[in-house]
Amino acid sequence: MNINLPTLLDVAIGLVFIFFVFSIFVSGMVELINTFLGQRAKLLRRALEKILGKLADDFFDHKLTEVKEEKFWGFLKPVNYLSADSFSTVLIDILAKSDVPIPEGVKPTDHTFEKIKEVLLQTDNRHKAIKELIRPILAKSNNFQTFKDELEKWYNGYMEQVSGWFKRYAQGVVWIVAVLVAVLLNVDTIYLTNRLFTDSGLRDKLVAEAIKTTQDGGKSFEKDTKFGEYLHEHEHEYDAKLARDTTLTEPGSKTTHLTFILNSGLTDTDSLAVQTLYVRFIQDRITDLKLPIGWKLPSDKSKSDKWSLQPGQSIVLALLGWLLTASALSFGAPFWFDLLLKLVNIRNTARKPPGNPDPDK
Repeated sequence: MNINLPTLLDVAIGLVFIFFVFSIFVSGMVELINTFLGQRAKLLRRALEKILGKLADDFFDHKLTEVKEEKFWGFLKPVNYLSADSFSTVLIDILAKSDVPIPEGVKPTDHTFEKIKEVLLQTDNRHKAIKELIRPILAKSNNFQTFKDELEKWYNGYMEQVSGWFKRYAQGVVWIVAVLVAVLLNVDTIYLTNRLFTDSGLRDKLVAEAIKTTQDGGKSFEKDTKFGEYLHEHEHEYDAKLARDTTLTEPGSKTTHLTFILNSGLTDTDSLAVQTLYVRFIQDRITDLKLPIGWKLPSDKSKSDKWSLQPGQSIVLALLGWLLTASALSFGAPFWFDLLLKLVNIRNTARKPPGNPDPDK
């Protein structure tokens, strides 16, 4: 085994490329899990219950909120996103609800603003949480529009905080999925590194794929043209209303249909189907790489042999290798793609032939 600087660089590129691809696979699995379990909807409800208190049920039972619910396998699925305008509209309607007709000559917005201010006078426990929310907002509002604008501004800031909560939750899920992927697929960093050093064919193939990926900006692994072609080929496998769109039969319609599917507001059923296919798409890309991963099955099914490690793989080192892999995958695909770009640029620079000497010198 000839170990030199170019070989070390190629091994690093191959390993980083593997981390990049599997990080995409892990993030796809996490998104699939979150879509299936409706974690965003659950977190949104908990976040709003925290600020609305006992008015939360009224908020989610409001007609404008119910309209945003969608069918999911025959059941109504709670909303997982509410714009600031939707939030303020529903909350203001609840706060200003009254059977008393608007006095003649009074603007509806002025009447609504006065009804909102009356909430501060409520002494029942039902309005305790909402009073704490609107009191500071009313303090700097002199009319209805100002109140609405300030309420929406506050809501947007609160949603940024909620997004932080979701990211922390998602990071925990990423770590769990990364560990499962590393162990179940036997993605051993130590073993892969050794194989990259000793197998020049594997090393050259991964370097070539890495260079190709950096040249297209990683789009071949994103929900872009390549996945669009894959989605088009497997459209019969999901029952989404978009799959029956007539643009599928029109010439040159793949990109248009893909853009429609990936950028439009899909129902959760459709999103789950598309996300499932995306995970399979990445899985197929991994299979095409023919990496030395996975478990060796018994050659004779009649025997009680258990699955075994790859040839030359040690269980002790494998445990450490799986841990290293899981840790690496938790960094995410963007991190590994940026590092891959830098390594490929270094390789290209190092392999450039020296320029011709200046004859005048």
